[in-house]
Amino acid sequence: MSRSSPDDSGMPITGSRPARGLAAAALLAFLGVLVVYLDRPGYTPARLALFLALGGAATLGTAGAVLQRASIAAVGALLLALLGFWQATLWIFVLPMAGVLAAASLLIALDERTVEDR
Repeated sequence: MSRSSPDDSGMPITGSRPARGLAAAALLAFLGVLVVYLDRPGYTPARLALFLALGGAATLGTAGAVLQRASIAAVGALLLALLGFWQATLWIFVLPMAGVLAAASLLIALDERTVEDR
């Protein structure tokens, strides 16, 4: 499928630009939360590895959203959701980030379909 651009004759079904911007803003907030929680008492190398995995999955999903790759954004959302269920302390931050990425992925996938002019 071809991606819609301003020069295309078809009209996009949804406006995925705000969702992509929201995903980028949510990533910055999420990474800030991870930095704050990493500095809490009880720091271990396992915590660092988990936080790197969470940050990497969120960055992967956001990169997919910004680059208009719905499948990459969906993979990032799925990885975050799986890690969020496992990590009970941060699920309140992880699962909303996964939801933002899933919504952006859906809007990008719908945006790839265009309505033909009549």
